[in-house]
Amino acid sequence: MRVLGVSLTSALLLASGMALAQALPSSSVRQDCPPGEPDSVQISWIEPCEKGTWLLDTELGCRMWDWHPAPEDKAEWKGACRAGLPEGKGTAQWYEHGRPIDRFVGTYRNGKRVGEGQYVWNEAVRFDGTYADDVPNGRGVFKLEGDTFAGDWKAGCLAREDGRVVAIGVPRTSCQPGGGPDQKKKVAERASSGEPAAQSQ
Repeated sequence: MRVLGVSLTSALLLASGMALAQALPSSSVRQDCPPGEPDSVQISWIEPCEKGTWLLDTELGCRMWDWHPAPEDKAEWKGACRAGLPEGKGTAQWYEHGRPIDRFVGTYRNGKRVGEGQYVWNEAVRFDGTYADDVPNGRGVFKLEGDTFAGDWKAGCLAREDGRVVAIGVPRTSCQPGGGPDQKKKVAERASSGEPAAQSQ
């Protein structure tokens, strides 16, 4: 009976050790399945550009600066991976010139953000809310240098009643009426066929 008790205890310790070893990669070890590029943010007004904290682009309007990583700058995913893509809950961290920049905390499914998530660009710009298909979709709050944009996001876009539009992870032109994902696909198809693309307003 004593041998059975020792064997059973040993088996339980071995099984719990294996379970712990399997749990560690999903929570504490950096995975070799980095997330894609950090999210872009485009807005329909120019005050941040006038202050010099954002970039005024002649084609896209006022937007956050681009990510220009050095060769040693890597995006990290601290969470589980499946088929080389981020999967489940975790933290994505992007770096530029050795310093941490954008950070996303939330859930990935098949390499795309879904469900509740928090994206922080810097101390003055952040999004907290729901994601679908890798962009804000559903209830969410975007904070930009003291201004708050709260509401129901649609495919990365939120338009306020005052006419201000915020686009996260998508071109701002896709936030215009008739400018959804189908429009982007059609523009890409026209460009590949040599047909001139329609000018955006």
